Amino acid sequence: MNMTRILRHLYIIILLASTLSSCREEGVDHEVDMTCTDIVTFAGNIDGRATFTFNKVDDSPEITLRAQGMLNTGSIDEGSRMLIYYIPENNEAYNSGNIYLRGGTPITCSDINMTWRPEFDMWHNHKVYLYSTWRSGKYINVHVRLTYSTEPRIFCLAVDPGTIDQKMPDVYLVHIISKDVDYHDRAYYASFDISQLWSLPNVEGIRLHVANSNLDKQIFTFAKPQ
Repeated sequence: MNMTRILRHLYIIILLASTLSSCREEGVDHEVDMTCTDIVTFAGNIDGRATFTFNKVDDSPEITLRAQGMLNTGSIDEGSRMLIYYIPENNEAYNSGNIYLRGGTPITCSDINMTWRPEFDMWHNHKVYLYSTWRSGKYINVHVRLTYSTEPRIFCLAVDPGTIDQKMPDVYLVHIISKDVDYHDRAYYASFDISQLWSLPNVEGIRLHVANSNLDKQIFTFAKPQ
């Protein structure tokens, strides 16, 4: 199982002005371009174009976006999850087609842990400030604020093995820093592949538990479509 221990800080300026999984028009009284920000999967450089795929939300149809050029695969692997900022060539949001890629960065991505490790018992040891969480196909995405630290940390999703056979298994957002720090917070995005659990025939959804320091909501339910 994969475990992310160091998070990448998202440094692109669009995070300050754009809402995730959203598009907006720039300008008021003149022709405008539709600018979008989304978490996507880098499918590779196909026919000389960087190609990305994603589901807008839940099980909405998969969208394929093709940029005007290639990405440097020396720093980004195929299958990587990324946050990208783009303008649809036809100015129509959330349709497959060509895009003008304005920027992007890889984000933390790992598979759900199907085996519970002893250290996960402290899953709520360091709280997270959760802005939002949503399902996009086989991924659970989160937008959070975490304490900045250069110390190793555990940040992952893990399922309670005692609930795997239930209709709604309990899944935990585990966040543990190796030692207490008193630094500022930073915003992060992360994407977790839950397909190993989601594909089980008995599973009708999951309950995601978050040690959430933002608002009084600690459990988020994601159900399969009926």
